[in-house]
Amino acid sequence: MKPLPRWDDGRHVVLAGDAAGVVAPASGEGIYYAMLGGRFAASAVALCLKTGDGQALASARKAFLREHGRVFWVLGIMQRFWYASDRRRERFVSMCRDRDVQQLTFDAYMNKRLVRARPLAHVRIFFKDVAHLLGLARV
Repeated sequence: MKPLPRWDDGRHVVLAGDAAGVVAPASGEGIYYAMLGGRFAASAVALCLKTGDGQALASARKAFLREHGRVFWVLGIMQRFWYASDRRRERFVSMCRDRDVQQLTFDAYMNKRLVRARPLAHVRIFFKDVAHLLGLARV
């Protein structure tokens, strides 16, 4: 559930989709990322065939990470932290009931980008996260 460190062999093969590890951490969503990775892989193959340079296959991973690397990084951190134990997972699920969290998640999911919501929504979410981490919020 994170992009593999290498998607190509430098000569003949390039990976895309699940094979390349582009399944979003925390949500498991992968169809959009598989299709996008396939598009980048196809472009890399076309460049490889045009130039005869197998190193061009590496451009698929580079293009994907340029566009979505930060999303995978943030979701990976969230998954490692919130899914570390049953207790934390329950707190995470409880936080997801919050309207601000739902709106921010929906916007990010629909746009496949980290979104900047209204600044006050981020502040509210931050304090709600802290309350959950400290066990001050009800689960």
